[in-house]
Amino acid sequence: MATNLSMGISFIYHKQQDKKFMEQLEEAAIDVPSEKRTRFFREQLNLDHNQLDEFRELNRSYNKTAWQITHQLELLRREMVQELGKENSSSKTLESISEEIGELHTKLKNKTIDYYLGMKEVCNNEQQIKLNEIFLSMLKKNEDVSLPKYGRRNRNWK
Repeated sequence: MATNLSMGISFIYHKQQDKKFMEQLEEAAIDVPSEKRTRFFREQLNLDHNQLDEFRELNRSYNKTAWQITHQLELLRREMVQELGKENSSSKTLESISEEIGELHTKLKNKTIDYYLGMKEVCNNEQQIKLNEIFLSMLKKNEDVSLPKYGRRNRNWK
């Protein structure tokens, strides 16, 4: 009975974690929706018609690939959580999943680099400076890792 109860609690906990993860993904997508990204860059960089067409094509290609990789990462994270929730988790399986996640992260970053360089190539010098500022602001917003704050009063993690 205790085993069944702990498995039930574990299942509910992991379901909630999956739900929170999906909500975070949805919130991140609200910042700059992919279908509005071309319009955003057009307005921010004052792109001409030819530049806009090239940006649109770069955006379509990037979105397709990035979505596939992001979806694979999501599935692997779920697989990892499920393995961690097992009574006898396999370190080998977890390490394998971790390696695959790392490879996909590298692939996604390389696609992002290609996307950025493709856009940069289309821009004039002034637009390149603005493009870099935009990417830096996106990096700061989306790539920073939020760590728990250490409180001086109680010396505990908050």
